[in-house]
Amino acid sequence: MKLLMCAWIGLFLPLTAQASIDHQQLAMQFDAEFRQEMQKNKIPGGAYAIVSKGKIIKTGSYGVREVGKPDLVNADTAFRLASVSKTFAGAALVLAAQDQQLALQTPIKTYVPELQLKTSSLEQELTVEQVLSHSSGFWAHAFEDLIEANQTPAQILPRLAELAQVCGRCYSYQNVLFGLLQPVIERTTGLQYGDYVQQRIFSPLAMQHASIGMAPFLATTNKAMPHRRAGKGWRVLPIKANFYRLAPAAGVNASVNDLAHYVQAMLGAQPQVFNSLALQQLQEPLTAIPRKPSWELWQKFRSTKLWYGRGWRIVAYDQQKLFYHAGVVDGYRPYIAYSPKADVGLVVLTNAEVDVSREVAGWFWQQVL
Repeated sequence: MKLLMCAWIGLFLPLTAQASIDHQQLAMQFDAEFRQEMQKNKIPGGAYAIVSKGKIIKTGSYGVREVGKPDLVNADTAFRLASVSKTFAGAALVLAAQDQQLALQTPIKTYVPELQLKTSSLEQELTVEQVLSHSSGFWAHAFEDLIEANQTPAQILPRLAELAQVCGRCYSYQNVLFGLLQPVIERTTGLQYGDYVQQRIFSPLAMQHASIGMAPFLATTNKAMPHRRAGKGWRVLPIKANFYRLAPAAGVNASVNDLAHYVQAMLGAQPQVFNSLALQQLQEPLTAIPRKPSWELWQKFRSTKLWYGRGWRIVAYDQQKLFYHAGVVDGYRPYIAYSPKADVGLVVLTNAEVDVSREVAGWFWQQVL
């Protein structure tokens, strides 16, 4: 594989030195890299999409939706998006704020009065935007063990009064707390969270196979089932309700075709849905992440820094930015990213616990950036 990658990179060197990218060549080479990684790891199924210049350059698919069954994955196969769902929460909140239905700087307790934190000052200081940008400063991943234990958000909500800040307004990744963004949307817009996202994002962007929640996913005929290692093979996992209950954090389902439309919108191709102000807000770095980017690619730039914004992870490098998010939920590993500078986006969805997106996305952005 390394020799093959070196050969591909060597082929690509003259191209990356030019003013523009040969998207067809990029797509052809990425397809080969994607299939090689899927085969090497024996992943049951997956799909990808590459977009640029307001167009879908290429979609590709591999394998089956479920081991032991003949149905193949295609570009319309729905996968669970896990934490990639957070990008939709950010988009929903930015749109609602633009419509003056809510204010991101308002304390979240204003919209969720039943929320009780350790002190009244914390309740008055913790804003919607801090929850959205993971800058609450509470201990990371608070009470996720209770979600894993199948407790509902309503059961967990009283436990939030135990939260103590460990670092002020610093980066602190949360899922349970992030789930409170659902009642914020519902109580300010008058719509159920799934209905709001459907009306403001899915439908206008023609995301025909996108949905929110467990019931719509189970009702979808063209869906990828999750898989976990079982000896030398794979076993199909049951779909659990636990993280679906935190819809802003992990409730979205979509296909690569759906996400290709979404990434195009993030690149400015759908200003009637996301205008320039909305995109500016979604692309603003807010919370510094105190570690260095790990890919070798980032060592080639003079300066790099990790951030979290309004639902997106951000790598800031030499005055440019790459926006991305990945996710982990039983048997799924989604990945989405885009570069405004290169006007290119990538989506990778797989239905197994092994993460191949790191390898293939690392290869992709090595070529593009």
